Formats: sequence, structure tokens, C-alpha cells
Amino acid sequence: MIKYKGDALSGSRTKRKRPPSVGFISQGRAGYAVLLLLVALVFGGGGSAAGLANLVVQLAGLAVLAFNRQAIFAFFAQAPRMPVILVAATLLLPLLQLVPLPPAIWQSLPGRDLAVQSYDLIGVQGAWRPFTLSVNRTAMAFFALLPPLAILVLSWDLPERQKRLMLQAVVVAGIIVMLLGAQQLATNNRLLVFYDEVAGSRNLQGTFANRNTAGLMLGIALVALVGAVPWHRAGPVWKLGSVAVAILLVIGVVLTGSRSSMTLLTVPALVAIWNWWIRRGAAHSRKMVVGAVLAVALVIGGGSFLLSGNQRVHQSLTRFDSVEDEERPKIWADTIVAIKRYSPLGAGIGSFDEVFQVDEALENVSLGRAGRAHNDFLEVTLESGIIGILLIGGWMVAVATLGFSARHGGVPLAAVGVLVQLALQSLTDYPLRSQTLLCIAALMFALLLGTREGRSAHEGGLPDRI
Repeated sequence: MIKYKGDALSGSRTKRKRPPSVGFISQGRAGYAVLLLLVALVFGGGGSAAGLANLVVQLAGLAVLAFNRQAIFAFFAQAPRMPVILVAATLLLPLLQLVPLPPAIWQSLPGRDLAVQSYDLIGVQGAWRPFTLSVNRTAMAFFALLPPLAILVLSWDLPERQKRLMLQAVVVAGIIVMLLGAQQLATNNRLLVFYDEVAGSRNLQGTFANRNTAGLMLGIALVALVGAVPWHRAGPVWKLGSVAVAILLVIGVVLTGSRSSMTLLTVPALVAIWNWWIRRGAAHSRKMVVGAVLAVALVIGGGSFLLSGNQRVHQSLTRFDSVEDEERPKIWADTIVAIKRYSPLGAGIGSFDEVFQVDEALENVSLGRAGRAHNDFLEVTLESGIIGILLIGGWMVAVATLGFSARHGGVPLAAVGVLVQLALQSLTDYPLRSQTLLCIAALMFALLLGTREGRSAHEGGLPDRI
């Protein structure tokens, strides 16, 4: 049973004497955000290749924005200036790349010589052209930003208790992916699969087309679990239940067969230990520290016991012995060559697959196509040049600045942990090309905003006991 000092969800007054309407409005915004997150989970896991499914998420995001126009105005008027500037710049970048330019300008841009020759061959060399070399993909990139924008403007100033509810929604999303993936594995991924490329796979993938994003989603749910429960106030049932969920999610990560996701399991472990460690000022601090170590050991040991002797687990772990990813360094090397061609402004958002092949070394050519740089930082640099680098740097500084409150544990710590996971996997993959994970990234950044308000809500609206 949950006992609250004040009922912020229903709008009644708390010790902070919030107006009755505030809780009701924030509850409605949280509901919209959770609904959009659910839509993104179901339809947004296919990556850029799943155009129609992504369109469903984008239309849902547009609808949510339309129904919450005041939240948009409130964010840009009241949120901290640096995040507002970053959001505005991120939204404007693809739009500016779509603006038609006179021939004298676009033909003089770095790397456009092949495009100029192509247009000369068909007799349209004098036409106005946009900055980007892939108009359709750049436009798609802008529309892909609408759902995360909606989640950000709806969630950034929620009270602490509702921020915990948002983290709980992420945990539930991870459980859904795990349970669905288990059913898929039971049929050798022949039934209940969302994407054709998943059919016949030996990996747990749930609502995702890529095992790396599926594994990362489960790892994100693990980190969210740390901040979703006020552990210092939780009763034994909640603690045991949370440990059971953690074991389930760890098993799921291993079954995805994603080496990067398995490696990133160190992040939720460190987040959990830190969250317990900062409570050491309590009267029974030694018990808290011992409990933290035992909890992590129980999750790892319990998962190992349940997975021992499992053939699928053996296949996942033996992937660490393989060298099949020797192709990635080759892709990175060719991407750097392409970056030099289009430096310092880039080729346009979404243009990687079209421009990379020009600079792909002959000895690296194979029957397949790279499709992605398998390093989001390199890919952004190729597509958006120095502006993309500055935006990445700005977002990192914002997360570091806002994430300073994470040292206190709780919701901010979980948010920083998730963003760290996304950044680390971006070194070898492209997680933010998934509409689902892009929405989760926006949610985690939103949870870092308004931390002072969150601490005030902690005084008046958190459960006394769970």
C-alpha cells in the first residue's frame, strides 16, 4: 500500500501549497508522455528503414504537440536557456539544410563536384538546390525529432513523484520487450516478430529490428529501475520484486547476443552501487553498503545460475571470441576520408548511405552496404560538419552541467546513467537512429531539468513508505 504526504496526482494541496490545478495538469502531461512512449516502443524500433512504422510515431508526436501547445510555449519561455537554445538549434539544422540555394552557393560547397557534374549531364546545372545531398532523408530527420520534442516539453517540469512514474514506465517497457522477446525465441522468431529481418534470428529482439538496440533498451530499463523506486523507503516486497525484475532484464540483455549491451551492463551496476553508497549517512550505513553489494551480486549470480548451460547464452558469450566486427574499423577509416571531402560543413543529415560509397576503399567493398558509420559521432560529423560537432558538444556540456545533481542519486542519477549508455553505444553503433531510443533520450534529458523543483516535490509528494 502506498501512503503519500500529499496527493499531487489528484491535485490536492501538499505542504508546498501547490494550486489544485497544477497536479491535475502535470498528471495529464505525464499521461500524454507515457502514451507517446508506448507508441514509440511498439512502432519505433525498426530504425530508418521502417518508414511507415516511424510515421505512426511521428504523427502521434505531432498530435500530442497539437493538444499541448501551451507546454511548448512554457518550455521555450521558462526552461533554462542553454537547453532551449540546443533544442531550437537541433530543430533548425535539418530545416536550414533543406532551404534551396542559388547555384553559385551550393555548387561551391565542399564535396559537391560530383553532384554538379551529374546535374550538368541532364542539363539542370542552373537550378537552385538545397544544402543537403539527400533531401528526403533530411526531411525525415526533422520529422523524427517531433516525438522526442513532445516528450521533452511534456516532462521537463514534472514533480519528482511523476518523474519516478516516468522511469517506472521505462522499466515496464523493458519488461514488455523481454517478455515479447521470450515468446519470439520460443518460436525461433517465427511468430510475433515485428520486422522481416528478425524472422529466424537466434536473438531476443522484442519490438526492435536490431539486437543492439534491443539489448540497450533492456540495459536502459535496468538503470531506470534504480531511480524508479525510492530504495531507502521501499519495503521488502518492493525490494525483492525489483531484484527479480533486474535479474529478468539481465537475462534478456544476454539473450539479445549484443556484445556492446552486455558490456554496458557495468553501467547499471555502477549506478546501483552509487545510489546505495550515497545513503551511507543513514544510521545503518554499513548495512546499506553491504546490501548494495549483495543486491548486485544477487542479480549477477541469480542471472548466471538461471542461464548456466543454456545454449543460446553460450552462443551470445562466444561472440566475444569472434572477430566479425573487423569490418567496423574499415568503415570508420573510409568515413574519415568522406568527412575530409565534405569538411567543414558536411553532406546533409541522412546522406551517409548515399555519399559514403564514393569514398569506400576498393579493398573494403563487399556484397553488402555499410548503411551506417557504426559510430554516430563520425556519422554526424560527415553529415553536419562542424555544426554537428558543436551541437554534440553542447548537449554533452548540458548533460554534464544538469547532471551534477546526479551525485545525490535518485531520478537524476538514473537519467545520467541512461544517457551515458546511449553515448557509449554510439561509439560502435547508432542507437539514436531508433525512434524509440530517441524518445527515451529526450525523456532522460527532461528528467534532468527542473531538479530544484524535483527536490521540492521530494519534500511534499514522495511516498512515506512502499
